[in-house]
Amino acid sequence: MMTILPRNDLSMVCFRPLLEPPAPLRYPGRQMTALQVRPGGWGCQSSGPPDPPAPTLCRMSHCSMAKPGGAQLPHSLRRIALAVLALSAFTLQAASPFESPDPAHVPFHPDTVLRVTFLDVGQGDAVLLQAPEGQTALIDAGRGDIVPLLREMGVTRIDLLLATHPHADHIGGMTGVLESIPVRFFMDNGDPHSTATYRRLLAALDARPEITYLEAVPRTISLGSATLEVLPLLPRGTAEPNDRSVTVVVRYGGFSALLSGDSEVRQLTHLAGLGVVPEVTLLKAPHHGSDNGFTWDFLRLARPRLVVISVGRNSYGHPRPAALSAYAETARETWRTDLHGHVQVLGRADGGYAVVLGDEVIAGGGRIVVHSGTGRHDGERYYMGQRRAVWNNDGDTATLYDAEGTAVVVFSY
Repeated sequence: MMTILPRNDLSMVCFRPLLEPPAPLRYPGRQMTALQVRPGGWGCQSSGPPDPPAPTLCRMSHCSMAKPGGAQLPHSLRRIALAVLALSAFTLQAASPFESPDPAHVPFHPDTVLRVTFLDVGQGDAVLLQAPEGQTALIDAGRGDIVPLLREMGVTRIDLLLATHPHADHIGGMTGVLESIPVRFFMDNGDPHSTATYRRLLAALDARPEITYLEAVPRTISLGSATLEVLPLLPRGTAEPNDRSVTVVVRYGGFSALLSGDSEVRQLTHLAGLGVVPEVTLLKAPHHGSDNGFTWDFLRLARPRLVVISVGRNSYGHPRPAALSAYAETARETWRTDLHGHVQVLGRADGGYAVVLGDEVIAGGGRIVVHSGTGRHDGERYYMGQRRAVWNNDGDTATLYDAEGTAVVVFSY
């Protein structure tokens, strides 16, 4: 069995640094000058000497896609371009990597930021926190296997694994994580659940006696130079599982994030009434952007600068128009994993932040092939079914060729 820490005996848990810090995601900003279509796959080609890593940020602004000469592309061809480059309705521009008061005078230091990555797990949640010193926390794990994603991001150990509530789209992937990656602490709200998914999670925890259990009561956890504050829950037995979602406020200097699982109106009203909802930099949209995942009082207190919605294909209509409208009125920007893939927010101690989109960057002189269908990325072959994007934000021209070598799309920025 796991070690149980009594709720009154530990108000602060300090995680020791890992031996090696996690590998950062690759940042967009290198050159891509050609994209070639071939039977069974698409090839991306870049030219020029290798570029140094560039801390540029991919920004999106609306445009239209046209053939050379200005004729509008057929809809099906625009969809192909979207699948390969995630660019069919957007053009990318280089921008300052941080939304800071004076970004021109604040250098970008990737090793001194808190990384908050919203993994694209479809209709579910999985949020990875990586502290500058190397400590790692995973809040929820989606429904399926996310171990390959975590390994791609350099995760070799998880200091805190937190289940916000026992629904499958939040804990389904935790069994695989527990079976594959060392975990030091596990936290949940202590509520039992009757599903097979929950029973598998309990069995995986029972098989790991070295893991220490923490109940989600109000406490502050140190994650390197960042902290996680656990906010009060509604009393056990008085609310549905969504409204017992563990809610945490992550702080790193002047940067902060509010993550609240599938909290609905009752819990959000409860937190607002307690006066524990702080003004934050980043808000994860509660309950995948549902109508009952926000209240105006809650949003007025949080006043987020950006909102990230973790959502995928679903029958609920998430995110709902009312929620999108509320976030647009409250925050400067809203990002969605169903549209943008993995969304990584880099928080800086002075309160500045960067949003990093894009999952593949072609180095100067490099080449990758993106195949149709699904499969496992191996560093050379990539698959459209995984929805990983290839980014170009340096003002280059990228060309899409058909199988005969005729240019059918020219992307100019």
